[in-house]
Amino acid sequence: MKKRKSAALAASALALAVGASVPAAAAPAAAASRTWTFYGTYQHSDGCVYLRSKAGYHYLLVGYTMGGNGGLYKKGGGFVAYPGWRIAAHGTQYNKSGGTTLCTTWGAYRRIKATSIHAY
Repeated sequence: MKKRKSAALAASALALAVGASVPAAAAPAAAASRTWTFYGTYQHSDGCVYLRSKAGYHYLLVGYTMGGNGGLYKKGGGFVAYPGWRIAAHGTQYNKSGGTTLCTTWGAYRRIKATSIHAY
């Protein structure tokens, strides 16, 4: 048992040391906060912007907004993508429950505070 825990910890430390990226589908939904690169497609609904993971989860993109053309923009300017484009968001994923939100279609529970987002 001890040997297995040590091996798991060593593998985790190695993955963090080399900067491994993990798709949003692989990140646990109950994680309080994790910094990764999340891959998916850009979608919007109710005026809210989301990254939709391959597994079908919608992550609200904090600090980004939708333009008049439906495109994804960084608040303060800077076009990123149109709906349906594949995007990669590097940042911290966290869950926030409670409060009121206009994002009723997919909600605002799963969130990504991204330091950068780019289309690929």
